[in-house]
Amino acid sequence: MPTRTFWLISASGLVPFLVCLAIAYGTPDTSALHDAAVRTFLVYAALTLSFLGGARWGAELARVPDSPHLWRMVAAAAPTLVGLAALLPQTPLKAATGLLMLSGGIQLAWDVAASRDGLLPPWNARVRTVMTVAGTLCSLALWPTIA
Repeated sequence: MPTRTFWLISASGLVPFLVCLAIAYGTPDTSALHDAAVRTFLVYAALTLSFLGGARWGAELARVPDSPHLWRMVAAAAPTLVGLAALLPQTPLKAATGLLMLSGGIQLAWDVAASRDGLLPPWNARVRTVMTVAGTLCSLALWPTIA
């Protein structure tokens, strides 16, 4: 089970979301600062999703360095591509937010299943669930501020 320090490090990952939310709610919808806060929130969400995929890539390589499972490696690379798709200039901001939330939910389901199956530590499911729920709540809170 992770230590308090680990939980603190994990929870600190929510700070950029919370700062962006505060700016988005504290500025007019038409301001450049509001737009920057929304876009920064989405970039951070995409980076977080990519980080989770990278963690899964690393876990698979650590588990079986000489013969990693091809489909697990492909699936681990997918979050980076999804994050990129969400950040394309032509992707509407609400669509990007929805795509990132959906992808985060899929990543969570995969991580929980992997923890249950012994591919990731058992405590990982709890940490990932708490952090994904918190991140999703932040995303839902951002939704009304997106024009």
